[in-house]
Amino acid sequence: MASSSSIIRSFPINSAPLFFKPQSRSHPTSLHFFSTLHHQRQPDRYMSMCFRPGSSIFSCRISSVEKHEAGMSKSGEIVKIRTLLDHQVKFGQQVAVLGSTPELGLWKKHVPMTWTEEGWIAELDLRGGKTAELKFVILSDKCMVWENGDNRRLMVPECGEFHLLCHWNRTNESLELTEEICDEKLEVKELKVDDKSYQNLEDEDADDDSGGSSPFVEQWQGNEASFMRSNDHKNREFDRSWNTQELDGPALKLVQGDQRARNWWRKLEVVHELLVGDYGENDMLEALVYSAIYLKWINTGQIPCFEGGGHHRPNRLAEISRRIFRVIENMSYAKDESPQNVLVIRKIHSCLPSFKSEFTVSVPLTRIRDIAHRNDIPHDLKQEIKHTIQNKLHRNAGPEDLIATEAMLLRITKEPGQYSEAFIEQFKIFHLELKDFFNAG
Repeated sequence: MASSSSIIRSFPINSAPLFFKPQSRSHPTSLHFFSTLHHQRQPDRYMSMCFRPGSSIFSCRISSVEKHEAGMSKSGEIVKIRTLLDHQVKFGQQVAVLGSTPELGLWKKHVPMTWTEEGWIAELDLRGGKTAELKFVILSDKCMVWENGDNRRLMVPECGEFHLLCHWNRTNESLELTEEICDEKLEVKELKVDDKSYQNLEDEDADDDSGGSSPFVEQWQGNEASFMRSNDHKNREFDRSWNTQELDGPALKLVQGDQRARNWWRKLEVVHELLVGDYGENDMLEALVYSAIYLKWINTGQIPCFEGGGHHRPNRLAEISRRIFRVIENMSYAKDESPQNVLVIRKIHSCLPSFKSEFTVSVPLTRIRDIAHRNDIPHDLKQEIKHTIQNKLHRNAGPEDLIATEAMLLRITKEPGQYSEAFIEQFKIFHLELKDFFNAG
């Protein structure tokens, strides 16, 4: 495996990396990556014996219930409760919930929970107006391990949809049921980009945007934004060199791929090719670690992106991101995948551009085109927006485009009243859309 110092010297980076600091040449890169990025929690000590749920009970407090006029509620109506257990388990284990009602298996049949990035989730349909006792269990090939402590007791509201957050082994915690917003309504507002109601939501967010830098921009270590009035992006690349000495395996493949990849979508292709390689267990971990570091350096400007010719709209980047996501998600759910690999995969997720439906259409992010052709802003400002942001974004998008957009936003909001409110409002909305695309929200 390549040493940490050799992989750092291999890329023509702009400055010292943010989170990858070698400690000695003998230590592998992956160890430093874990030690600096993650504080790995020790696995919880689970009880080795199975036991029956306790006879004592604990009442859950309901902080918010759907209010209805007297006489309108119906006893026995189905109440949906989205239950989230915030807990990590060992590799190969699953989490489920059991309880006293038929919907919860009558303490005999468990209800499986699904793993998400939020935690373990179960969509429970319980009878309204009833009392349910429940507990969480951890399932493995050998045993079913119950939570310690008394049973949780939940007074189910008469009707409505709610969210319930729980923590493992905290059966005496004060739980809260909170009303849940309908997911279908959220999806409609998200997909209908031109819908007036969705537009209003964006406008409200834009009004709250004071023009301050996002964490994405605060971590930027690349070149500062430079506004242009002509297409001279291609002349902005400086001489670069790569050092492949002492490299082999995934590290060598990554550096050689970067030599051929000038722009962001090419660099994403390099990551995809690296992750679909046929590796052993150790080399696969190396490939994941190097991919996470490489993507982080790109997103912080330490490995710069340049235009590489041709027109490649942001939807191309979204599609490549989707392919990478599928590869690493298949790894995550593989039966024999190591916890270390899963840990690094979670870091890769946040460095990928979004592939929401609005970014995979043939011509995404068109608002900036309309902004660049407005009649209520000066001609020179139009040209700067057109050539610095619009044309660049729709030819060869890269993290530097968000940097330029935030710099422009700060500039046009610096002196209140200098530009029309309608123009400022539309630019703020575009800024939010671009942050969403770069996963920088």
